[in-house]
Amino acid sequence: MRFVRFGLHFVLLFGACALRAQTSIPVLVQPLPSKLDIGPAGLNVDLRTLFVVPGITGTQIVQFDTVVGRFNVDLRTDVAPRHVANFLSYVQAGTYTNTFIHRAASFDNAAVSIVQGGGYGFNVPFQLTTLPKLTPIALEYSLANARGTLAAARTTDINSATSEWYFNVRDNSTILNQTNGGGYSVFGRVMGTGMTVVDAMAALPRFNASTVSPVLSDLPLRNVSGGSFNETNLIVINSVRPVTLFPTGVGTSVITFSVQSSNSAIVTGVITGSSLFITPVDKGAATLTVRATDTNGNSVALMLNAALIEAAEAPVFSAQPRSQSVAAGTTAVLSATATGAESYRWERNGVALDGATSSTLVLNATTAANAGAYVSVATNTVGTTRSAPAVLSVVALPTVDTGRLVNLSILTSVGAGAKVLTMGAFVGAGDANGALPLVIRAVGPTLAQPPFNVSGVLSDPVMTLYAAGNATPLESNDNWGGSPALAAAFASVAAFALPTASLDSALVRPAPGVAPGGYTVQVVGKGTASGACIAEMYDASGSTRTATTPRLINLSTRALIDANSDLAVGFVIGGQSARTVIVRGVGPSLAAFGVTGLMEDPRLELFDNSTSQRIAGNDDWAGSPEIAAASNSVGAFALAAANSKDAVLILTLPPGPSRARISGANGAGGVALVEVYEVP
Repeated sequence: MRFVRFGLHFVLLFGACALRAQTSIPVLVQPLPSKLDIGPAGLNVDLRTLFVVPGITGTQIVQFDTVVGRFNVDLRTDVAPRHVANFLSYVQAGTYTNTFIHRAASFDNAAVSIVQGGGYGFNVPFQLTTLPKLTPIALEYSLANARGTLAAARTTDINSATSEWYFNVRDNSTILNQTNGGGYSVFGRVMGTGMTVVDAMAALPRFNASTVSPVLSDLPLRNVSGGSFNETNLIVINSVRPVTLFPTGVGTSVITFSVQSSNSAIVTGVITGSSLFITPVDKGAATLTVRATDTNGNSVALMLNAALIEAAEAPVFSAQPRSQSVAAGTTAVLSATATGAESYRWERNGVALDGATSSTLVLNATTAANAGAYVSVATNTVGTTRSAPAVLSVVALPTVDTGRLVNLSILTSVGAGAKVLTMGAFVGAGDANGALPLVIRAVGPTLAQPPFNVSGVLSDPVMTLYAAGNATPLESNDNWGGSPALAAAFASVAAFALPTASLDSALVRPAPGVAPGGYTVQVVGKGTASGACIAEMYDASGSTRTATTPRLINLSTRALIDANSDLAVGFVIGGQSARTVIVRGVGPSLAAFGVTGLMEDPRLELFDNSTSQRIAGNDDWAGSPEIAAASNSVGAFALAAANSKDAVLILTLPPGPSRARISGANGAGGVALVEVYEVP
């Protein structure tokens, strides 16, 4: 079959409301090569590399769903971390569900200055209720109370902020600054054209309902007739919940994608999450229109005009190397992929590196001499293309700050028999002494509650911990029991809280913890019960570490993945430097261990869990010598053959949460193993 190439033409198609954006964050298109090669098997395109939302400054986004519309807020963890954490505590508890905007105030007896909520709910028929309050939060005044910002309401005590918040409808930066009792803490900003929804709230008539309660003297109401009101007239907040920027296939996102082909007999496109899979069908010309749309209807489209041609061209980089900072003595990996490349070479500071002739460059035991700007050079018979430079920094860090694996979490369907979830960990390294405290949980029932709202959960998970090679359990748990000591352990590793009476399971191996070696956790449902469950393992050692302190050097999970489904495995790099890891999605090679019902062709994708940005992917590891050598160095079992259809990635990741997703080719299911190894 001949190659189909797409000439790219950018057409920006904004909705009308984009013209009246208050704090506009439009969806834009990133520049692309003039040609995009589509092979006979098709091409998977990560749409998050084509469309961006500039100006996002936080790492957490929430969506307000109200009776007058939905809008999103970018929470500023960088400048007000305590207020963001406090706000999210209320969000995760579902506190703001079915509350209302109780105040629309003017500071100069003119237009409305702020709209305020988060303090009160209601019963039906209408009766005012007061929301429960957590411990007050100290002032974090940093950003001005500009139009479109979200800030914390408080009393005259500058450290009294609890559940209440307000949106600045006007620019209140000179009114609510530090000269006004110390100022008011801004911790978020309305995204895109979401202020049109807030403006609609502010435009509603206001009423003095102080006879009901003094707090309702500036109450905005809608559809009011006569001299009374009830709950149907309130500006109700249906929910406030965390959302992702781009779609992940699960939950709500700010951006949604769609694709349409002008002639599906020539080319088709299918979107899964944020991935577009393009399939050439026949010769001819056709157009794919890919559209990104935000919550408030603003959209931008990219048109891919396809024509069958045969002209060759120089390599085009589809994945650029990424800058990174690693601790001295650890491994660094740089990777770049170019479509049409026949050979590669790597340069550091403009000088070619001996033997560096692969798309992946592995630097072991890095020192300051390895620091510099790295460029991948791809070549074919037509020409040579240079990648964007990636800067490698090598820093000397104390052991406590060196990047390391600190958490593994798996969300999947769990039950009995073949649906038993198995999670493994190896505590090391080889020179480690002492023990490692762990927090291990199997959460089912709590997932059904806000803010998760997962349907079909495992109603009563049972969890058992084993040492490798020993059939006698170390410990088992059925219902964690609400122990204050366990709740404190959850909080110490930043795990979300569990209701005291929930039927979730948890085990805590406090200091000194477990000795170096292998461990297995099995999660089952009672009897024949099955459902969605998340299994988690946390390094609970805190910050007291030495060069020989035990740590998690390998995390894994094995599960039966249903057809047309996938398995999500999250893990976290702790510390202050990047860490190189090997991530494997193993299916065919499990046959050597007597496993049946295997996933014959697993596909592996890796995402930044904070932004949902796709980092890398692999379908068939192809016997990469760099991967084989690194896998051998960490003691990973050998894969069946260089041409096995197992999927493997080796890459260096910055501190923070990542998520691996494994699925079968063509939607096939089966048993698969996902592993994450720390590379020294």
